[in-house]
Parts: sequence; C-alpha cells; structure tokens
Amino acid sequence: MNIRAISEVTSDLGEGPIWSADTNSVTWTDITQNTFHTADIDTGKTMSFGVPSMVGAIAHSKDGGYIAATQKGFARIDVDGKYSPLHSFLPDDMRMNDGKVDPSGRFWAGSMALSFEKGRGSLYVLEKDNLYRSILDDITLSNGMGWSPDAQYFYYIDSVPGVLKRFDYDLYTGHISNPKDLITFDSSSGIPDGMSMCSDGKIVIALWDGGRIEIYEQSGEKVSEITLGVSRPTSCTFAGPNRDILIVSTASQGIDRADEPLAGKILAVTGTGLSGLPTQQYG
Repeated sequence: MNIRAISEVTSDLGEGPIWSADTNSVTWTDITQNTFHTADIDTGKTMSFGVPSMVGAIAHSKDGGYIAATQKGFARIDVDGKYSPLHSFLPDDMRMNDGKVDPSGRFWAGSMALSFEKGRGSLYVLEKDNLYRSILDDITLSNGMGWSPDAQYFYYIDSVPGVLKRFDYDLYTGHISNPKDLITFDSSSGIPDGMSMCSDGKIVIALWDGGRIEIYEQSGEKVSEITLGVSRPTSCTFAGPNRDILIVSTASQGIDRADEPLAGKILAVTGTGLSGLPTQQYG
C-alpha cells in the first residue's frame, strides 16, 4: 500500500473530496478558509478558488460548475469560482457540513451548530428542480453519507454521538424509512466523519482524531483499517480509471505539522484492494 500527497496545498479543514474522470482531478473544500481546490491527481497541478462563505460540501452539476452546501444553505458555483446563492435559510450560528449526490441526482447535505449544540442540525435534500426539503431533524454533527450499490439503502453518520444509521431508500421519491443503528463508534478512538461506498457494498469511513480509515461490510461488521499517518482524516472518495485510488481529505487544524507533515494534505492511497462507485452529478 502506498500513501502520497497529491497537491502541495495544505488545508486547515479539508473536506468532501469529489472525483472528475473528465479532468483527471479531485476537488475538495477547505471549510474554515472559504476556499475550494481542484488538483490533477497525476501532476499535482492545483487551482484554488475563494468564495464568500464556508462551503461544507461541493458536487459536480450536470449543467456545468458545482452545487454547494454553504454556511447559509445551498449555492451554485461556476467552474471559475463565481458564487451564486440558491437558498439561504440557516441562522448565523450554524452552517452546512458534509453532502453528497444520490444515484438519482439529488444533492443531500446536513447542517450543524458552530458550537456543536446538541440536536440543532438537520439533513436536507436539494431536489433536481432546485427546491429543497428537510429530511431529518435532531442531528448534532451531520456528516458522511452514501447509498448501497443497488440503491436499496441510505447510510448516514451523525458524528456526535458517533452512529452510522442505515435507512431503507426509495430511489424514485428520495424518501428514507426504517432507521437502524448499524455501527456505533467509540469516540475515544476516533470520531466517524466522512465516508464513501465501495462497488461491492463495503463502507469506508474516515475517523477524525483516529488517524485511520475503517472498512465495514454492509452488515456493519468491521473488515479492516488503513493507518494514514495523520490524526485528522475527514472524508474519502475513489478516483482513477478503475476507481481504485482512495482519495482522503485531511485537516491540519490543531496539529503540529512538524509531527505530521501530511496533515491538511489531500492524499492518494493505492493498493487497498478496494474500488468505488461512479461519481454522481447533481441534476
């Protein structure tokens, strides 16, 4: 197994990597710095764009550019970084966090209080007609999400209290039902953050303050883990022609980089034996 930094950019709170096969690049956000970056995964050439809001998550849009989960709600961002608010509904003491596009093209993203106040967050869906709706309430730290390869299940992490739930998922309507606590984490050994799904249904989860990625079967049984050499991995996705390069975003926030030179870097991990699902686009 090999772990390398793709780009020279160091993020304070790198999050939400997404892969583009068309440009051979990965895009990720630096939430606290109101910035997102795009890097060629082979050359490391990186473009950086400042935006007038924290961006918790970003996704490719089928009509070009990006859809984003922001400090206020949802926005569109052009490929050159032009920022256009779409829905602004969150109070000043909250922001959106992680988000992802489902197999039907809807954009899902959740909110959190900046103070991490219990139960203030919600999970929202931005429909393909640009209207949004609330899906779940009483969330504390909305985080990683994903769908099973057959689109029968939706997986969702609330980082505090540290539970991954599985829901039945209706691809046609976008509704979820029958919640089940699939995995409960011991926060003393790492907080579950962002996640990605494998093509065979395995679940790949980044552990904040855990320094590792954990891999689980659909049943919730832990299969293995990957130690990264950084304390704060935040999320992950799969890239490359065969979608077998595991991309991991990380944070340097609160870390002495003399001890962790890869902290805050966007990482490429090869030789895992894992492969991911295709990247979905909004719309």
